[in-house]
Amino acid sequence: MVGNLLRGFVDGALSTLGIVIGATSAAPAVIIAAAVGGTVANGIANALSAFSSESASRHAELREIEKALVDRDLRGTALDRNVQVAIAKASVVDGLGTIAGGVIPVLPYVFMPVSRALPTSAGVVIIAISIVGLYLGRVSRRNLALSALKMAVSGIAVAGIVYLIQSLITPQ
Repeated sequence: MVGNLLRGFVDGALSTLGIVIGATSAAPAVIIAAAVGGTVANGIANALSAFSSESASRHAELREIEKALVDRDLRGTALDRNVQVAIAKASVVDGLGTIAGGVIPVLPYVFMPVSRALPTSAGVVIIAISIVGLYLGRVSRRNLALSALKMAVSGIAVAGIVYLIQSLITPQ
């Protein structure tokens, strides 16, 4: 469940940062509207994706259990209901994680002048996903600094690539 939350969080933070950077030449209200719309759409899309993949995976596992029980149909049983609940929880958590992560790059545009909002937005996203990297390093018992650094470099790469694309499309 935490994996769904963190996956959604990083996805929401980076994809919304991409929207914010891509719209950087627009008025602040347009940037906020595009980022919020993109975040909500991405959250819903991730919830639906998580539902589909969790459903396929968990139902395949359930079919294996049925085979082990000499082809007993487990539909309608407590095990089947538990699978349905797990699928729903994973979907909701993934979608909400995406929206939570997507809020981060938008907030600077709400509270500060546009000239400071973009670098602040990028910086806060990189810090947030680095913290996720630290957590993942701790859980996986790997090098914490390296885990955080990988996430930070990924965030910087996303920001740099999107900024380059935005600069080529909308020359200053």
